[in-house]
Amino acid sequence: MKVLKGFLRFFLTVFFIVLLFLIVLVCTYVLGSPDTASGSESRKLISGPWTEVPDKEGKNEDRYKIYFDQGGNFQITYNDKLIADGWFKHDLNSKKFKLLMLPDHYTEEFVPYVKYYCLAEITYSELNFDLETLDRDGEHFKKGEEPSCKFLIKNAGVGENVLVECIMKDYTIDLYNSERDLTKNA
Repeated sequence: MKVLKGFLRFFLTVFFIVLLFLIVLVCTYVLGSPDTASGSESRKLISGPWTEVPDKEGKNEDRYKIYFDQGGNFQITYNDKLIADGWFKHDLNSKKFKLLMLPDHYTEEFVPYVKYYCLAEITYSELNFDLETLDRDGEHFKKGEEPSCKFLIKNAGVGENVLVECIMKDYTIDLYNSERDLTKNA
């Protein structure tokens, strides 16, 4: 009986520590939001949906779309099919997005990029973004002058990394030039 009590006490202690660790991990992703300071890389990356550039012949129908929003949520689609969604944390120093997903919020196509059943990483480079190229309506960029960025979806030890060269065709509602969040009333 004494051994059973000791084992139960040890098990509950370890369970409590693991539970606290998981709560802290989930809260840092869910409650964290990206930097929305004017001119920051984070603000540029969350300003709209990133769509993979078609190949030179324009025949590439298999396209990734990557979207990061101001609330810390992300979505990745492939051929207009949602393959992953969840929360992200943006690390400006290493130019990396750390993704947190619930196990049922990614598909079989995204499994090679998932670590520990719920984490993934996307790095980016060559971010080119100029707000002055917006059309007069304020939501579409001029043809040929769209912002561009390269995203690398890192594998989790199985398979290959995926390099996705993207452009942002549409700019989301200009939330940051006003003092209030316009999506609350949308």
